[in-house]
Amino acid sequence: MEKKKLGPDHYRYVDELDPKGLEVTCKKYVVIGETEQCWYIVDEFHNNLFGGSHRESLLKKYRKRVLKNGGEHGRRFAYTDKALALRSFKARKSWQVRHAELTLERAKAAIAYFGDAKTESTGPIDRLVIPCEYIQAMNWSEC
Repeated sequence: MEKKKLGPDHYRYVDELDPKGLEVTCKKYVVIGETEQCWYIVDEFHNNLFGGSHRESLLKKYRKRVLKNGGEHGRRFAYTDKALALRSFKARKSWQVRHAELTLERAKAAIAYFGDAKTESTGPIDRLVIPCEYIQAMNWSEC
């Protein structure tokens, strides 16, 4: 039994660590259901994996919902155009860098103040503000 195509294919770029470096893959998602405003999509692997009378219930936990309109702007899980999917991947990686930098600077500030795990602590504290140039330079006026 051939599966009927319900809507356009969708794409999402993902990355994984590989012994040779970073592997970037464009995953293809197919439409398995729809409402007036949304498509329900699953990746090709799961779409091909399940069949039979329980197919719909088995796919439910793997499906994602994406809006039919407005896919050119804003955030969404997958896109009908590979160029938009790549733009989204780059934006996600930019956010990932910003979050990682903040986490790194927080850790550096704490270690600079208290020392690393090998340094003996002076005693417990209830509250302390450690000066950190990176954190102080953030745009705090929007808070």
